[in-house]
Amino acid sequence: MGVAGLRFAHVKRTLRVRAALVGLLEELPFICPVVVAIGSLIMIVIQLCKDWPQ
Repeated sequence: MGVAGLRFAHVKRTLRVRAALVGLLEELPFICPVVVAIGSLIMIVIQLCKDWPQ
């Protein structure tokens, strides 16, 4: 397999992974808001810990 073949194989694998992720998110639509909420909560806690008077 030449360089072009390796490149095509990599793109094909990436598309499969992307398709699997999209399929998973379509099946479980509540995951995205939960991840965003948890990330926001973690950032708020970090800010509170930094600003906490010592």
